Amino acid sequence: MLVATPFLIYVLISNGYSVAITTYVVAVGVGLVFWVMEWLVPFKEGWNHSHGDISNDIISGVVAYVILPIFLKPFFIALLAGGAAWLSVQWGGTIWPSDWPIVFQLIFLLIMGDAGRYWGHRLAHEVPFLWNFHAVHHSAKRLYWWNATRQHPVDKTWFTFTEMLFPVLLGADGIVLSMYFGVTVVCGFSQHCNINLKLGPLYWFFNVVDLHRWHHSRAIGESNNNYGNNLIIFDRLFGTYYHPERQTTSNRQVEEIGLINRNYPQHYLGQLIAPFKKGLDKEDRE
Repeated sequence: MLVATPFLIYVLISNGYSVAITTYVVAVGVGLVFWVMEWLVPFKEGWNHSHGDISNDIISGVVAYVILPIFLKPFFIALLAGGAAWLSVQWGGTIWPSDWPIVFQLIFLLIMGDAGRYWGHRLAHEVPFLWNFHAVHHSAKRLYWWNATRQHPVDKTWFTFTEMLFPVLLGADGIVLSMYFGVTVVCGFSQHCNINLKLGPLYWFFNVVDLHRWHHSRAIGESNNNYGNNLIIFDRLFGTYYHPERQTTSNRQVEEIGLINRNYPQHYLGQLIAPFKKGLDKEDRE
C-alpha cells in the first residue's frame, strides 16, 4: 500500500484527474481496506467495538481534514510565499529538484516533511501550551483506523505548519505533494489501526503499527517517543525511538492507552473547549 497508493495518485493526476478529488477518493479507499483488515485480523478484539467515540471521531475528522484545510491552504501560502520567493532568489531559481525522478522527489519530500513534523510533534508533548491541544488526540481509549483523524483544530494547524514548512519553502510540486499525502494516509491509518501486523525491516524507516501504539501508551515514559509523522529516522537520530518488541526478547505489548485523566471529555464540543479549561489535563504531564 505504501507503494501502490502514491503510484495510483500519480497515474490519475497525470491523466488529468483533479488533484483534490483524487487524493480524497484514494484516501477513502485506503481507509476501507484498513477497516476490513481490522475485522479480519484484529490486534485487540475489543477495539473493534465502539466506545461511544465514533461520532466524536467523525466530526473531528471532517473538521480537521476537510473543512479546516480549506481555510489553512491560502493562509499558509500567504505566510510562506515570501520566504519561498526569497530562497528562490538566493538560490538563483527554483529550489525544488523538479528534474529528479518522481520517486526520488517523493523520498526527499518525506524526509523534509518529517524534519519539521518531528519537532512540531515533540514540542507538542514537551510544551504545556501545545500539549493542552494535542491531548485531544491522545484522549482515545482504543486505537482504530479512523481515530487517526481525532485532532483539535489548533493542534491540526500547528502540525500542518511544521510539516509543510520545508516543503512549501522549497517549492514542492503539486503532484508530489499529493503523492506524499497518499503515503501519509497509509501511514496515519496504519499507525492507529487495530490490525495484528508486523512489518519487520520496515520499522527501520516507517513509524507505523507497533511503534505508534507505544506513542499512545498511558505511561508517559513510553508515549513520549516515536514522534515521526511517516518516518522513524529522526526518532532514531535524536534518541526517541522506542520499540520493546524488537529491543528485548519479552515481546511485550502496549497495555493501556490514552490519558492519565480518565475524566477527560470524550465528546467533540467538550474536547474543543478542554484546552482552555485550566488544570483539566494537568495530571497527564506529571
